[in-house]
Amino acid sequence: MQNLLQGDLGSSMLSIAIILGWLGIFLVFLRILTLSIKRILEAIFKKN
Repeated sequence: MQNLLQGDLGSSMLSIAIILGWLGIFLVFLRILTLSIKRILEAIFKKN
């Protein structure tokens, strides 16, 4: 934490923005994955 405060604010904000961006992308992929798994399971159980 001390290192983050000693660095310039611009690079700190950029790092935070990049981390949040990757987190957002990860959450979107997770959402797509769960929706597709749900559809697949619904299709499997609908046949039986």
